Amino acid sequence: MIDLKSQIVICEDLEKIKDFLSNTLSKENLVIIENEELKVEDAKEAIRQAYISSEKEKYIVLIAKKFNIYSQNALLKIIEEPPKNVNFIIVTNSKSSLLPTIKSRLPSVNISKKELKDIDIDIKSIDLNFIYDFLQKNRKIEKNEAKILIENLLTKAIEEGYELREDEIDFFADSIRLLELNANAINILTTIFLMILDIKKR
Repeated sequence: MIDLKSQIVICEDLEKIKDFLSNTLSKENLVIIENEELKVEDAKEAIRQAYISSEKEKYIVLIAKKFNIYSQNALLKIIEEPPKNVNFIIVTNSKSSLLPTIKSRLPSVNISKKELKDIDIDIKSIDLNFIYDFLQKNRKIEKNEAKILIENLLTKAIEEGYELREDEIDFFADSIRLLELNANAINILTTIFLMILDIKKR
């Protein structure tokens, strides 16, 4: 669904993107600033948060249907030259709400309703037989499909009340990064499914 890097995300369902990022990223390294219209004070808070040092990757997520022109101008410099380990993710439902100067500084991705649709896999039904059958039927799964599957499995596991350790949540995110580097999707999915089996046993 979303690569974990600085970018603009265009999507009709802003709440779904917010939920995904909240469930995928560690709370200590995630700052979400949300408003119907992003204003100058929101931009100043984002800048303030960006300069709070962090040894790990930090994600500052700005979510709004509209972006005030003054708030965008305030963000230009820090988006172009962010502090070390800081990523900015701008989430909106219309690319036209952003200035050309903002759009030129960040890559953008459109998330369709189809990509947001929940997967049919019921985590409670995952066992060794399911894993074997699924992997056999999906041997040629594409990278993007595997990414969406992993993201949705994480979301479902959290929604269904499974307690995930921080290292397990990190592994979901690392798996998506590995897919971006063209790692073998089946190998990664096998590891994810086996990890889910271990989580279910607790």
